[in-house]
Amino acid sequence: MRRLVVSDFHLDPSDPARYRAVMEALSHCVCDQLILAGDVFEAWVGDDGGADIDREFLEFCGGHSDDALFIHGNRDFLISEQYLNEFKIRLVDRYATDEFIVIHGDELCTLDHAYQTFKQEVRQPAWIKQFLEKPLSERQAIAEGLRQASRESQANRPEAIGDAVDSEIDLWMRNFGATLMIHGHTHRPAIHQAKTGLRAVTSDWNSSGIGVFIDTSDSIQTVSLAHISDKGSTTAEQWSRQIGTPEWKRNS
Repeated sequence: MRRLVVSDFHLDPSDPARYRAVMEALSHCVCDQLILAGDVFEAWVGDDGGADIDREFLEFCGGHSDDALFIHGNRDFLISEQYLNEFKIRLVDRYATDEFIVIHGDELCTLDHAYQTFKQEVRQPAWIKQFLEKPLSERQAIAEGLRQASRESQANRPEAIGDAVDSEIDLWMRNFGATLMIHGHTHRPAIHQAKTGLRAVTSDWNSSGIGVFIDTSDSIQTVSLAHISDKGSTTAEQWSRQIGTPEWKRNS
């Protein structure tokens, strides 16, 4: 079983070339399951705002593997289950097995108090209903204003505020009994050793990016941090463990 986790494409219809580049890169990655771990789109203001290039991209993802999953990010949490189902993509809050868990990653950034407060507000059903009832042009203008405010706040804050917090990582992995966690959001690709196992972080993208492959056989599980481009995928770092044991060993 080969799974591929990618995130943070931040696709915007104003730049269709990036959609093509990402699809070309992913087309070189054979996998049984494709997990889109959030912020696939730069801003999703409702399904009625989906452009033709958005639909083309989702159709590609839905047909790329036997099973395609979508986890909401902080920028595309308004994309609906019904809309994704049209493209044979399943919407999940997170993806967890007996061995690993995949989340978007903003859940781990608890030092960013302003963002966590904002997230709690906009994820309320009443807020979502009120927002989606606004005209599309107004929603797009609001989204652009929020993006600008986000860029300004990130430029002036300490770097650590936007990173995952160790205590939250440990809590999530213990709660799910996971020896491996994969997430995006922070745009800081790496494989880290955590208290209970490994934490693999995906990157944001331009025409290429860094994803995580999880290969599972009857006895061995392997996690690989890989650079993915139109030339294919190149492994940057790889770890393995015997199924049923918590110890990971670095291969490269």
